[in-house]
Amino acid sequence: MSDGADTLSSVNRALTLLELLAENNGLTVTQLADRLQTGKTTAFRLTKTLSERGWVEKDDELRYRLGPALLGLVPANQMGQGLRQQLRPLLEELQDETGETIHLTVLRGRYIVYVDQLISPKPVHSVSTLGSRSPAHCVSPGLAQLAALPSEALDWILAVPLRRYTERSLTEPDAVRAELQRVRNRGYAVNRGAFRAEVGGVGAAVLDDHERPVAALSVCMPAFRMKDNDLSGIGELLKMKAADAQRRIRLARRPAIDTF
Repeated sequence: MSDGADTLSSVNRALTLLELLAENNGLTVTQLADRLQTGKTTAFRLTKTLSERGWVEKDDELRYRLGPALLGLVPANQMGQGLRQQLRPLLEELQDETGETIHLTVLRGRYIVYVDQLISPKPVHSVSTLGSRSPAHCVSPGLAQLAALPSEALDWILAVPLRRYTERSLTEPDAVRAELQRVRNRGYAVNRGAFRAEVGGVGAAVLDDHERPVAALSVCMPAFRMKDNDLSGIGELLKMKAADAQRRIRLARRPAIDTF
């Protein structure tokens, strides 16, 4: 077999592997080898390479699933359309109760993408562009979602040097992990100007039935107003709204029951 044909065969196997994972709720290396009709060594090499790129991830039961990097292939407007429809009432409730800018974001690789926004009516407020990105390790909705990732997915996120945007940016993996543990303990994340020095916020992750992040709700405000706001109260409010969002998403995904 020529080098070109061998390369084509490997690409075909890798794509087939991704299709298998998309159709199944996790597969072991043995199961992948069987379905790919190849040896376990080949299947292991494929999963190892794809894991290093974030395309697949391994859970605690040694089963492989699709990884976070694949989200980067989905246009933001397509990714967030259903979420916007389902969760817009919650964004409106959050704005009514806080008076600040409210964001709905999704995690795409090492970044979060803004898929919906309600801008604060206050004279000084923060605005983001829908479809734009922010580094997940520097903003509250990003930290909230990173804290809910499986360990291998988080390892992939932290495997590259993290950029420092302000003096408050966390760039050392150990420091990020410590902050994420604090996020897990209280159930929400706080950003005090780690991406843009003059902007901060509070965010909470919306989880699926497997406790993995599908989105985040966040309250964004100018940094100077953070000292006047009850951040812990906003965090507890976000936790309640995130739990409500999880229920709404679950109900929306249930198959319709015909009635006669």
